[in-house]
Amino acid sequence: MHSFFMELIANVVSGLIFAFILFLFKEYLFPMMQITGEWETTLVIAKTLFAPYQDVDFQYKVHLLQNGNRIRGSGERIKDLKRDGTETVYEPGQRIKIKIEGYYEKKYLRKSKVFFNVIELGNEREIRLTFFMEVKNSKFLKGTFTTTASDSSGTIEMRKK
Repeated sequence: MHSFFMELIANVVSGLIFAFILFLFKEYLFPMMQITGEWETTLVIAKTLFAPYQDVDFQYKVHLLQNGNRIRGSGERIKDLKRDGTETVYEPGQRIKIKIEGYYEKKYLRKSKVFFNVIELGNEREIRLTFFMEVKNSKFLKGTFTTTASDSSGTIEMRKK
């Protein structure tokens, strides 16, 4: 009976030590990147049903707040960039507002991912966007997006200021 209790105690202690080592790895060696802050965001339209959107990139200024793996934020569309070099810059009172909700998916053996559901509060209607991004580093996110605006889709890059 004494041997059974010694084995039980040894197993419990080794389990606690293993859990502590995993905790150290998760919290200190491979922590979740903090993405709270201001981000310059560019959407590059690759496919759209609305011809005037073709060859136009949309640029936003976004503010994010991260709490654990949950992310909330807001932002404004600040300019439209045509590939021929012309720009439409929105004055502060004319900027199109966005609301953002999403989450951070921590990966240990691959790149972590961030997913956002975005509502653009347009002049005529609300537009929905979904961002699927990889965390490249603490200041750069890159991925794809889809939107209900003319069934458009393309690539997205976010750079932390």
